[in-house]
Amino acid sequence: MIIKAGHFTSFTYIYRQKQLHRTDIMESHITDITILIAVIALSLWPIVLFILRFLHERNKRLERLDRLTKNELDDISTQELVTQTLQKIGCQPETDEEGHINFKYQGEDFYIAAEEGSRFIMIWNPWWGSISSDNEALPYLKEVINLTNVSSLVTAVFVTDEDDEKTIGLHAHCHTFFSPGEGQLDEHLKLLLDSFFDTQTAIKESMNQIGSAVAAQQEKERVKIKGFAAYKENTSPIEAGGKKTD
Repeated sequence: MIIKAGHFTSFTYIYRQKQLHRTDIMESHITDITILIAVIALSLWPIVLFILRFLHERNKRLERLDRLTKNELDDISTQELVTQTLQKIGCQPETDEEGHINFKYQGEDFYIAAEEGSRFIMIWNPWWGSISSDNEALPYLKEVINLTNVSSLVTAVFVTDEDDEKTIGLHAHCHTFFSPGEGQLDEHLKLLLDSFFDTQTAIKESMNQIGSAVAAQQEKERVKIKGFAAYKENTSPIEAGGKKTD
């Protein structure tokens, strides 16, 4: 087939137009995607900025304690030292009207009472458990707590609730020296806080073992000795009025 020059030029023109049209469509799609990305970026920018600012301020607070000289550390109050150390390990301490530093650690409630006249602090884990005064396991619990306290950094105590005399609260506390010159205070504090959970676990495991032993003993006592009961199925009722014999 013979294609004339005019026809060939026409085909070439049409082909180029199609190519240009496809290019325009692709550029339009790219422009739409670019605009969408820009809109998303602008909407997220305030959130990103807030996160960056929060992390920056947090790092500044954590670095402040590390940059303190020995003299500055000596001048810092015990309460402030505890607060900054708690922040360093990821806690959010708050000071109440009594001057106690309240915070949560691994989901548990704690508070620290700082002695400003010295570098000693008292860490409390209040109401980590409770038991009724009518519970038969209470005498065993007291013995378990006394035995656990012998080998623990933490001392567990039980106190009757002021509002409900039938409820006995389980608490734990630890008294320690907390001074800037004692090395890594954050690691020291984490070690003590983790010890509270070790004490709880030891008490609970001991009570579970005692509970299992008591249950086994009660089950053993419920086993009946057969004796005459073994012949019960073969018995027959006795009639009220017997026949007289001649």
